[in-house]
Amino acid sequence: MSRHPPRAASGATGASDGDRSVVRQAMTRFLLLGGITLVVVSLLTVVTSNAVARAIATREAEVRTLTFTRVIAAPAMDSSTMADMSDSAVVQDLGNRLLDDSISHAVVYDPAGRVLWSADPDAVGRTETLDADVRAIVGGDEAVSHFSRETHAGGEQGELVLEVYASGRGADGDAFVMEWYWPTAHLRDSQAQVMRMLLPTTLGSLLLFAALILPLTLSTARRVERDRARLTRHALQASRIERRRLSEVMHDSVVQDLSGVGYLLPMLGREMPENEHARGMLAQIQSAVQRNIATIRDMIADIRPVDLRGEGLLEALEALAARMEDQDVPTEVRLDPQLEHLSLSARSLVYRVAREGARNVLRHSHAHHAVIEVAEEPPYVRVTVRDDGIGLGRGAGVHRSDGSQDQHFGLSLLGEAVSDVDGDLHLQDAPAGGAELVVRFRPDRVLS
Repeated sequence: MSRHPPRAASGATGASDGDRSVVRQAMTRFLLLGGITLVVVSLLTVVTSNAVARAIATREAEVRTLTFTRVIAAPAMDSSTMADMSDSAVVQDLGNRLLDDSISHAVVYDPAGRVLWSADPDAVGRTETLDADVRAIVGGDEAVSHFSRETHAGGEQGELVLEVYASGRGADGDAFVMEWYWPTAHLRDSQAQVMRMLLPTTLGSLLLFAALILPLTLSTARRVERDRARLTRHALQASRIERRRLSEVMHDSVVQDLSGVGYLLPMLGREMPENEHARGMLAQIQSAVQRNIATIRDMIADIRPVDLRGEGLLEALEALAARMEDQDVPTEVRLDPQLEHLSLSARSLVYRVAREGARNVLRHSHAHHAVIEVAEEPPYVRVTVRDDGIGLGRGAGVHRSDGSQDQHFGLSLLGEAVSDVDGDLHLQDAPAGGAELVVRFRPDRVLS
């Protein structure tokens, strides 16, 4: 039996490597989702802040228009002023505001909508139809506004402005309406100022929250992974103890009793009278006992825990090959020396795949030679059990990668275990004849 002797060093660090890998993946997902969430929230914050800033800037324009109307214009307005505003102090103040570009246009109306004064002289004396919301504030202490592209004298056609209407009462109690056109450039400046105050605080709070929660999340992920690894180790230890107990019971009681029966049967045959039929039945019983003893010993070898630490994986595979050779199937073991980093649980899965493949070779292949090969194909580990037997065409019940019907319960269970660690299982015809079982899995996904 040809063997390749590369040795796998201790896998003591494999569990911690697996733990770090799982934690790293969890943190990567957290950072990715956290980053996406932060971007989405930031965009929503920008949109919301922009809307709030626009509302604040609009309200500021309304307040300033209303303040001028009530504090400056109202005390100077009386019946004579409303009859002719050309030389009033209100007009001088409005002219100053128009000159410094605070506003782009101004109009004063009486309650009926007649223009008492306008920055457009041609409009004085004209009667305009006031909107319903403007008529609703006449005589009150409120202001209303809306954006418009309507223009008056001096305004560029299509220029977007904020029209603000404020109502006041003159010195003799007569109501009037003040209309100002606020250029949107000034509003944008006010809006930008508000944004500069809102965004740093809002986004800074989000970033601070993310910075504070990140260490907590990392600590929680590590603690959960340590707890999961500890529970898994306890479960594996309990399983190993139970398998060892079962194998000892089977060896010390069932095998010993059957062996005793096997020793007694030849003695019983010598005491029996010469009867070919009876001796034939006795020979069949003796053969069945020997077969059952061999089967139970194979089962004991399969279920007894195998120490796979350090060089244990190679030794276990060689022991498996030796049992195959004992049944007239010489087997070669090829173990990639780069697999020394495998965790103990990943090694257990490698051995389980090799054992199931070997069992199927012995039961179905009629092979004269087999190969057990374990190689690294980052990020996967590939386990191949290949034989030179009859192949799958005449084999009974195989587990195929296309999900067709399977009569091998062991392969079916193995396929489920491999699928759980992002792997795949294929039982297929080998290129050079015979069949091969090929399993690939992610060792970093195997619970440590």
